[in-house]
Amino acid sequence: MLHVLIIVQAGLQGWPQTPSWFQALTRDLGHFVREHQALGLFLAIFAEELGIPLPAPGDVIIAWGGYLTTTGALSYPAAYLAVVSGAVLGSFCLYSVSRRFGHPFLVRFGRYVGLYPERLEKAERAFQRWGPWAIIIGRHIPGMRIVLSAFAGVFKVRPIVFVPCVLVSASIWAFIFLEIGRLLGRNSRYLFRLFPAHLFPLLLLLLVAAALLWLAFEHGWRPRSEGEQSDAAER
Repeated sequence: MLHVLIIVQAGLQGWPQTPSWFQALTRDLGHFVREHQALGLFLAIFAEELGIPLPAPGDVIIAWGGYLTTTGALSYPAAYLAVVSGAVLGSFCLYSVSRRFGHPFLVRFGRYVGLYPERLEKAERAFQRWGPWAIIIGRHIPGMRIVLSAFAGVFKVRPIVFVPCVLVSASIWAFIFLEIGRLLGRNSRYLFRLFPAHLFPLLLLLLVAAALLWLAFEHGWRPRSEGEQSDAAER
């Protein structure tokens, strides 16, 4: 299927290729991984898992790393370890931030979007019950790794559950796309030209976060005026 997709994108000038202004960024990312080998692969995956938008999805970056293992530029064990460790550490950082700030935020302001305490508690129980399978399976959907890490933190999935689930999922993910890169060989570079659809879920998550911040500002985060501050001091 990837061979077909590469042939199709090579034959079409406008779709599903990345915009021309975006292609330079993808080339730079590929060169960065090639020049820094395992460290570059680790940093790229870590950054993506942390929620930093990249011009190419982690799948493509890993496939490129898989190709590099066939040229001798990178050993297979080092590439595999770089991907798995980058995924686990990056996702855990995002999970920790979401758990520290996201959950209290929803407790305080969730009622303005219909997440009353009882509904929030119900959502937490549901995610804690089905979250492990969602993390292991859902992380293989492009763009959903970041969303699931954030949700796991917000809905207070325990670290002792979250980390092993990410480890299992990342181990499978690394193996699949390293092997795809080894299979495609040098043609892996064409994957960098595919339209960055993996950014859509992240864009949606950012829009939701922006809407929640706006609601919080409207319902309690407005800065007090001088008159309100003096009234509060008198009381």
